Amino acid sequence: MSSVLKRNKFFELFQLLKTTRIKFQGPLVLKMYGLLNELNLTTENRYILCNFIDQNSALFGLTKDIYQSNHNYSLNQLFLFAYNKAKSFQMIKNLYEEYINSITAIYNKVDTKNLLF
Repeated sequence: MSSVLKRNKFFELFQLLKTTRIKFQGPLVLKMYGLLNELNLTTENRYILCNFIDQNSALFGLTKDIYQSNHNYSLNQLFLFAYNKAKSFQMIKNLYEEYINSITAIYNKVDTKNLLF
């Protein structure tokens, strides 16, 4: 399958996930994380995770600036940290919404639309 068709397929799937009435959002967060990696959007994935961690750094007890130290950790480590903290503090919905909002913004970027069509 070509890269363009693959991206179209995934962004259509993301559009279907935009409902907040989904009961189990945790597995969908994992799916979105994996799909962004598969689409070679790892930088965007890293930014989404850093943004979520930064917004909740006081709650998570972090004193370091995640934007400065995030490259000391692998993308998988960042995801596991964010996901585990979200689960511990019952914030999976917040992490889910962070992914949905960011993916919508990525999709709406002019550069991305030109690549898709």
